[in-house]
Amino acid sequence: MKQDLHTKRMIFIFLDGVGIGKETDANPFFVAKTPYLPFYEGALLLPDNTPVVKIDPLLGVPGIPQSASGQTSLYTGENIPLLLGQHKDSYPNKSMRQIIIEKNLLSGLKAKNFNAVFINAYPVYSHFFKPPHIHIAPTGEFHFSEEFPPLFRRRISATTCMMIAAGQQPFDENDIRTEKAIFQEFTNKMLIEKGLPVPEFSPEKAADILFEASRRHDFILFEYFRTDMTGHRGSFAEQVQLVQELNRLLARLLSRLNPHTDTLLLTSDHGNLEDASTRGHTQNSVPLITWGQNSSGLRKQIRNLSDVTPAILDHFDQEIPPTLSTKENL
Repeated sequence: MKQDLHTKRMIFIFLDGVGIGKETDANPFFVAKTPYLPFYEGALLLPDNTPVVKIDPLLGVPGIPQSASGQTSLYTGENIPLLLGQHKDSYPNKSMRQIIIEKNLLSGLKAKNFNAVFINAYPVYSHFFKPPHIHIAPTGEFHFSEEFPPLFRRRISATTCMMIAAGQQPFDENDIRTEKAIFQEFTNKMLIEKGLPVPEFSPEKAADILFEASRRHDFILFEYFRTDMTGHRGSFAEQVQLVQELNRLLARLLSRLNPHTDTLLLTSDHGNLEDASTRGHTQNSVPLITWGQNSSGLRKQIRNLSDVTPAILDHFDQEIPPTLSTKENL
């Protein structure tokens, strides 16, 4: 058997629309008292005393941070608001997609011979998110097949752009059933309500699937955008329940990871859910959790959103690519 030289693994959990709020009854993180999501002033420590660090989503540009510019900065290492002269909401435009094509986290790790994947499944529609149905030209312009659903043509997220640019084949509903990937709403209740035959997962089961995926891949990214959606449109009770479920997932995941060889990195793109007194985004700092191997080094490097990708690439530069690994490849 070939020797596995791999000694590092990283799980990156991206929570859309989560800032660090105040100790008030308008903050679901404070009300829920979730020890693994202590996103309010006066807490900011995990149960094992791992610090939660505040990082800057404004990137030197006045205004309210937004998803497209924040996420593109997060995944490329470029200060997108500064380049645009403003914060850009929702989905990356052509110029931002061009930057994602030229430099992004998944492609950067792939170029270093690491097995990096976006672990979110695209049930039912996965086949549309690969050739011949979608193509991004080097100019950042999209080309769609006639069959590509019109609903999605203007709703291509930064992570989807990155996945396509990196040449990754998207996971589908069968990968959910075989526990190789998870849906963005990790319990699958939304899919089951729509009639898709997939199992319902507890937060703990979703954590186990993420853990097992991290044994097959050097780097996995999981995107959870219901935090932002619930901050915009959910009731306060729904917000608290969501925070509690996420806390269960993180508690289980951290209980299984090895701090000597595994790294967990968790952050967000802008504030929202931490302040139920408004339905919009906030200017609050966003949380950064780095736990496990090289966690203190990552914390020292990351001060704002555009520091995340360079810090991760530097982290893996200290590792021998597992070219002799027996791990699965996509």
